[in-house]
Amino acid sequence: MLIRSATIACLILLSSSCADNDAPTEEPESSVADHVTFYGVGKVARYQQQLDSSLEYLGPLFFAEIFIAADGEVSDASVQFPPPAGMRQNLNYRYSESEEIGDVMYLSGNAESDAALEASFPSGPFEFTYSTPGGDVRDSVVSFAGGAFPTQPIIIFEQSDATVPFDAVDSSKDLVITWPPFSEGRADEKKILDDLIFVAIDSCNVEDIVHSGRPFEKDDFLTYRASEYVVPAGILEPGQTYSMYVEHALLPHTQNDYGMPAFATFAASTYMDFSTSGLTDPAYCN
Repeated sequence: MLIRSATIACLILLSSSCADNDAPTEEPESSVADHVTFYGVGKVARYQQQLDSSLEYLGPLFFAEIFIAADGEVSDASVQFPPPAGMRQNLNYRYSESEEIGDVMYLSGNAESDAALEASFPSGPFEFTYSTPGGDVRDSVVSFAGGAFPTQPIIIFEQSDATVPFDAVDSSKDLVITWPPFSEGRADEKKILDDLIFVAIDSCNVEDIVHSGRPFEKDDFLTYRASEYVVPAGILEPGQTYSMYVEHALLPHTQNDYGMPAFATFAASTYMDFSTSGLTDPAYCN
């Protein structure tokens, strides 16, 4: 009888242990911040730099963006415009082929003048609304109030400690991209995000084949303190033409909302086409 009781007790113990092992484990709940790194609005004064370093004004650009985290999901994204426009517009998903930066939800528009941009995209509060598997964001306000465009950067190329022409870059050497100091840049009093510098290069195949990095996505992204960005030897191909830009971005309004950073930016971007020396591979551009 004792033997049988002990056997039954063992069976009960084993059954309980198996039940514990078979019980489904609950997945930890995610948050909005698991799907979005940051979001915001921006206005960009755009310039085209020629081979002689002269500049042509291209007109201003507006954007509203939600930067999607790696493996993140964002849906039903929209932004409410301030008066007098007052309308709500949807943001569209944009996939990034680059390994340097991630995907975004995006809305943009350009204009022929600053006044025309202000008429279409007033410098007031913009309200973001979107959904993620970790939660929803509703009417999160980001404002342009108190901002102005910085001075546009001038792009300078250096290799082997000497300035090089923009149409004769040696792809077998490090390329140092530099610019005059971003004198208007400042540290953020809220300690959320300091004013930024971006450097990006597009090839004929991939947008942002080189990118200095977006904040909260890459540890060595550039702030206003940076004086140069180095493209390592071998990244660029010989005998090819590339497009690039350097951008100086002021952040007059930063905040944390729904556990994520958000900001408005006034930026100045200088675009330029440049070429590498050497024999062209006709198969490189698809």
